[in-house]
Amino acid sequence: MVAVTNIIQRTPLLGKMFGVDESTGLKEISAWPSLMVMTSFVWLAIAGLLGVAMPLTQLLGLDSALFYTALTAHGAALVFPFLFQLMVGVSLHRAAGCVGKPVTGPIPALIYIFMNVGALLLTLAILGGLKISYIVMYPLPIVGVQTGQWSMGVVVLGFTGIALVLITVILLYPVQVLRMLFFGQQREDLLLSLRSLRDPGLLGMAMAVLVILITGTPFLLVASVVLLGLYGIVPMAAITWATAPVVFQFTFFIFAHNLMEAMAIMVIAAIYGTLPLFLADGTRKLYSDRLANLALWILLVTSLTSFFHHFFTMFPSLPSALAYHGNIMSWGTGIGAAISIFTILATIWKHGLRADPGIMAVLMGFALYVLDGVTAIVTSNVAWSFQLHGTMWQAGHTMAVLVAISLIWMGVLYHHYPVITGRKLNPTMGNWFVGLYSIGAAGAMYAFMAAGAAGMPRRFAAWNQEGWMVYGNLILIFGIMIGAGLVVFAWDLMNSREIETSPGEGTVPAE
Repeated sequence: MVAVTNIIQRTPLLGKMFGVDESTGLKEISAWPSLMVMTSFVWLAIAGLLGVAMPLTQLLGLDSALFYTALTAHGAALVFPFLFQLMVGVSLHRAAGCVGKPVTGPIPALIYIFMNVGALLLTLAILGGLKISYIVMYPLPIVGVQTGQWSMGVVVLGFTGIALVLITVILLYPVQVLRMLFFGQQREDLLLSLRSLRDPGLLGMAMAVLVILITGTPFLLVASVVLLGLYGIVPMAAITWATAPVVFQFTFFIFAHNLMEAMAIMVIAAIYGTLPLFLADGTRKLYSDRLANLALWILLVTSLTSFFHHFFTMFPSLPSALAYHGNIMSWGTGIGAAISIFTILATIWKHGLRADPGIMAVLMGFALYVLDGVTAIVTSNVAWSFQLHGTMWQAGHTMAVLVAISLIWMGVLYHHYPVITGRKLNPTMGNWFVGLYSIGAAGAMYAFMAAGAAGMPRRFAAWNQEGWMVYGNLILIFGIMIGAGLVVFAWDLMNSREIETSPGEGTVPAE
């Protein structure tokens, strides 16, 4: 822990923002999470600059290759090294405080190393010419080599980075969470607020990591075989079963779609765990734990097979009934979301709410997530998918869910920040952050949707065709607003003040 806290403290600027409070004796649950969160914000800064660069390449008439490089690198930085790593850091700290177990040992270290080294290798591959989307449709990366768009070396480099990230996401993080929830001895000195798996907050966390582990393992096996082939360890002729489009794409979407669903279950669980701490009457109880748990179970069951709605063009490889089944399951997730909305609103109605910036960020992020869920249900419909799946509508859905979940986790971080650092943030600055970010995110989302409805293709570097530049301008304006909110948040972190305590007392931790 000493080495980890030293790394944080010696990091310019960020060390002041995320330095670990050593006076409380809670380093064992705060050090690794703090380092993960700190590093995630470095990746966020990179992703933000690349996000602004995309419309600028259009407005300034720059080479389209710069657009595709910025687009690919933006997505690579935003999803895993920023958002997923932020979630890992905050959720591990939260779980540790609820079960009284440390975040120590080789697994947290490997999570941090594999995630960031993997992301760095993928970024280097992208800068070297590799330009692939989130949907890594094998063998398209090899086709890019054959057509001279990039070299085999950058494919191997990029897939090596992806492999390290996948190991982190699919194996290391779930194993660490399950290890903390089910194994090891509870320590009273690390316990902030005792919770059990009957609590919706911890139940949802357990569900989410099990979904990732179970649905991700087949894809990890297939991707590992492909990587062995790319390294030349196994003859390519021996792995044709893994590179068949049907096999690769099925395992990919089983994992990728359920990863988003698992993150949704995780954030709803985080809301269930955080909301009671801000109730005005101090009851610290949801309106109904049974309803909250029911919503989680419905989300789990319906989300597991909703990925089939992505295969609307794969007839006859996929029976059409399964594509429609995916559509029905996507609508089914709306039932779980509706119960969650009712539980949250009923809790606030019954007990009142202290409008702290942290909980407002959580609730605004959830509102954005619900609005985005509506757009997702639209494109889950097979008929609408033919019209919208390849447009900016789908890109907007992906962007919106990432931005919404990011806001939720930053809100949860806002609450945990005092116990991690021993410092408090400025509520006025926090409110400005939430307001700017929320307006920018909602505006950007609907600009994407409008562009998609107008027929603007995704991953397309000619926005001036068909009058599409107006949507690009709107995306840039609202994107700058999101960036302004994040600048305010960073300024607030930089100027956080130490919590004053009486002589002999440590910092009172957040629960």
